[in-house]
Amino acid sequence: MKKAASVLALAAGLAVLPASAQFAANSFYAGFGVGRGNLNASGQDLTGLSNASVGDSSTTYTARAGWRFSPYFAVEAGYYDLGEYDFQGGLGAATVSGTAKAKSVGLSLVGIAPLSPAFDLYARIGVEQSEMKLNASTNLTPGNGNFADKQTGATYGVGGRWYFTRNVGLFAEWMKNDKIEVDSYLVGIDFRF
Repeated sequence: MKKAASVLALAAGLAVLPASAQFAANSFYAGFGVGRGNLNASGQDLTGLSNASVGDSSTTYTARAGWRFSPYFAVEAGYYDLGEYDFQGGLGAATVSGTAKAKSVGLSLVGIAPLSPAFDLYARIGVEQSEMKLNASTNLTPGNGNFADKQTGATYGVGGRWYFTRNVGLFAEWMKNDKIEVDSYLVGIDFRF
């Protein structure tokens, strides 16, 4: 029985070695992606107007770079353009319309489950600085009003990555920030160095 347990432990250790060896020389990576963002806030939440409506989806972008310091963990810095969302509402005789643009920068710890040398799943959790910029105008006054709200909060997400060459891979990811209520669904490409 002890011999069988020892053989199983040795086999498990040897299964991890190829992943460890593969990432020893390729520990830094950078990538970018594009996708769809879904705003999970009502028009009233966004503008304070009880009858406001808001467009709830937009194109999102990301650029990121990281250091994979083991086969199972990485530290990653990322920029996320979380999209631009149109809104419109009324206040008495005034019609208010405009856009809300969301973005964030963050630092995450990424936990990685290498399923094969070419495919892994990952989950991230970290801290982010988010900003929501509102640009609004009314039919009663000339010009635009601008407002920006910056907040620090948590960022998290899950994804998968397939390396179709030794140093180039495709990823698909869902990510969310605590303070800006946008679910981002992204696809992109990563490069290992």
